Amino acid sequence: MTAQPELKTARLALRPRRLADLDAIATMNADPEVMRYIAPLGDPAMGRDGIAARSFTHLARGLGYWSVFPATETHDVIDAELIGYVGLIPDGEAQQQVQLSYRFATRHWGQGHGFEAVSRLLRHGFETLALPEIVIVTHPQNAASLRLAEKLGFEPALRQAETLIGAPPVVATRLRLERPR
Repeated sequence: MTAQPELKTARLALRPRRLADLDAIATMNADPEVMRYIAPLGDPAMGRDGIAARSFTHLARGLGYWSVFPATETHDVIDAELIGYVGLIPDGEAQQQVQLSYRFATRHWGQGHGFEAVSRLLRHGFETLALPEIVIVTHPQNAASLRLAEKLGFEPALRQAETLIGAPPVVATRLRLERPR
């Protein structure tokens, strides 16, 4: 599989990331609340060029990022406001393992968008891509991310890689979810 499909939920449209989305994502990454548990503000990896450098590198495997927009009756999201994004990306150097990534603009927090978008992407990962498991790597103090992971059924990963996250950096919490049998 080389092309990412568009994914839909009752309220959301998940569209494969486009170059036109990069400025909105960079703006979201400049919000101190959004980045609180992720990276320091001004981190070049979180700016437009850093986002562009990693956005389209895993498409041949069916992995990558989906931009999340409100669904409309026509599902035309060209002019819609970006709510956030979700992604399935390789987990560090372990190319066979896949990590779930998600980030939403603060004004969309607390509305269930994260759960809805991530649930749809997990279904795609397990059913379409036949991934055996998906991991989440998050800051141990990011209560909202930890609640979402728990609600989705993620459990602590047995192997704790020494991944650092945040500013100042701390060892990240790793969680995993196996493909339903």
